[in-house]
Amino acid sequence: MDITIKNVEHRYQARTPFERLALYDINLTVKSGSYVSIIGHTGSGKSTILQHLNGLLKPTKGSIHIGEHKIEAGKKQKNLKVVRSLVGIVFQFPEHQLFEETVEKDIAFGPMNFGASEEEALRKARQSLELVGLPESILQKSPFDLSGGQMRRVAIAGILAMGPEVLVLDEPTAGLDPRGRKAMMELFYRLNQEQKLTIILVTHSMEDAAKYSDKIIVMNKGTIEMHGTPREIFSQSDKLSSLGLDLPETVKLQQLLVEKGLSFEEIPLTIDEAVDQLKALVGEVELRG
Repeated sequence: MDITIKNVEHRYQARTPFERLALYDINLTVKSGSYVSIIGHTGSGKSTILQHLNGLLKPTKGSIHIGEHKIEAGKKQKNLKVVRSLVGIVFQFPEHQLFEETVEKDIAFGPMNFGASEEEALRKARQSLELVGLPESILQKSPFDLSGGQMRRVAIAGILAMGPEVLVLDEPTAGLDPRGRKAMMELFYRLNQEQKLTIILVTHSMEDAAKYSDKIIVMNKGTIEMHGTPREIFSQSDKLSSLGLDLPETVKLQQLLVEKGLSFEEIPLTIDEAVDQLKALVGEVELRG
């Protein structure tokens, strides 16, 4: 299921003295099964775009096509429940939305709210719990007796239980320690690779954007400033710097070594890529020696 955004504009408190333009001239296509990261300064419009993807916000101009469903400015939407089952949004600290007395009931709540029978919802609860790497033994526990990382996984399982084709992530690793952040990002990557879920990630981590994405969107002052593959984006360090954005540490290392006279075949986006290219460079130096 592709998502296509056409000429979208959004104004908060439109037609009031407090009107504020938050998005304009947004044109974007997200292909089914892709992994797209959206980066940009605070206030650049990243989270506003996300909230348009399942109708939490509606455009004041333009349209959003989610598969065969269309959300259009100025028109009443009759299909939002279907859209919201197809596009699941994980906000920052999703564990704050847990409320049921057991993990099983909390995960099953979403499917039942969308019309699933109790039996079907409980089956989906077990399946989604497995997807997020948690054992069935916690199903009857209170979610509030779990660790912070487990609670976050339970909250994500509740979204997955509704069977979305797209998972939208707004800074999903906020507040986690480095080990927890890595585990969470690996979970989303596995869902993308194995379950073919489309992932749309808003992040301040250039490392995560570089490592996991097929495509990166750079937002600036309410519109799309740059878009391309991670290598295309991070090869434009001067432009990113002018936007106040950082570079992945591997790209910084590569630039430092280039200044020392070393030549890389391509920009390394991960630690493994950097190590492989450094090994190759060391080998060349030894051969010349």
